[in-house]
Amino acid sequence: MTETESLLKIEAFIKTIIQPNKEEWDAFTEIIRFKTLKKKELLLEEGKVCNFIAFVNSGILREYSFLNGKEATLDFVDDNKFISDYQSFIMEVPSKQYLEALTDVDLLILRKDDINFLYDKYKIWERFGRLIIEAIFCGVEQKRKMIISTSLDEQYRDFVAAYPQILQKVPQYYIASYLGISPEHLSRLRKKPN
Repeated sequence: MTETESLLKIEAFIKTIIQPNKEEWDAFTEIIRFKTLKKKELLLEEGKVCNFIAFVNSGILREYSFLNGKEATLDFVDDNKFISDYQSFIMEVPSKQYLEALTDVDLLILRKDDINFLYDKYKIWERFGRLIIEAIFCGVEQKRKMIISTSLDEQYRDFVAAYPQILQKVPQYYIASYLGISPEHLSRLRKKPN
């Protein structure tokens, strides 16, 4: 994806949320850094402080960590979504997770210092940041409630509905890890009629 195409894609996304004027948009484009990851490449690793938020233009990333010595998939992030280790980013503490490319990925990187500059200078960007974080928080809260209150069958159906494109592009053992089940159990769920 060219830099021009990348900018057009994020501009279309942003304009569904806010309407920056030319000065505000130009200030935003000044802080963007373009990055490409190859499949299996890490965007972030455990122990590093996350000082960025990335916008995924194309591709799929996986958030994972190790729990009791076992790899656990926390989430998948694909086109037109932001990704970061938000706790590490906000608190400026070492990350406890990894961000890994599951496919080739085109990203736009926004560094924390640059984001804070935009927030201080342009109220519209502070509003945009708040709205994005609110949406991310609601998604995390929805997932937490789903884990507590639904069966594995329902969780799998919800996953299929929320991530249809990921089902075809991600190894099944990552999906099983995300759902907290064995690959064999996932295979049984997949074979059940809806």
